[in-house]
Amino acid sequence: MLGSIDWTPVVQSLAATNWTAILIAVVAAATALIGPVRLWKKQMERESESVKASLFAEVSAIVEIVERRLILEGLRANEKLLRLHLSCLTELSEREKGSKSFEVHIDNQYNRVYQGNVSKLGVLTAEDAKEIVRFYQLVDSARLDVVPGGFLAKGTKNPDNFKQTADLLEMALGIGRTLTAPVPKPSRKWWSF
Repeated sequence: MLGSIDWTPVVQSLAATNWTAILIAVVAAATALIGPVRLWKKQMERESESVKASLFAEVSAIVEIVERRLILEGLRANEKLLRLHLSCLTELSEREKGSKSFEVHIDNQYNRVYQGNVSKLGVLTAEDAKEIVRFYQLVDSARLDVVPGGFLAKGTKNPDNFKQTADLLEMALGIGRTLTAPVPKPSRKWWSF
């Protein structure tokens, strides 16, 4: 039942094999496989760079628009005015105290690049993706307060409402500035370590 196995035919067939032809076939197959994989990897790197650049450009533009329109300063000024009114008019009834409103017309599509690339956030680093999402969530929260229909646009007597919105916007601007700050390029001098 258990007989010995005769390996002689196997050894003879291996000895007769043209190993050069097999090696050439393996190298050709590896080359054919490596080419498309490298192209795919390059394409993914380019897409990642493109998505990052476009999102960072939009973040930079939003920060610049908020700064040029003095939106944060307007929120802080209204907060101070309401606090001043509250401290000066403590003896007046709540009905006699004036309310302040702050309205900015901002289109719902102010973040077109983000909306168009939200499904591609995975090509960014985890830290960049996290900060991008935080930025847009904070900006959108502040936006909802000041657009027509928002509680600051309708008017409020509570200075803390202005403070909360201003604080959210200030946090978003800080994130935006950090994201878009120029990164120093490493020195290419051979003598520096």
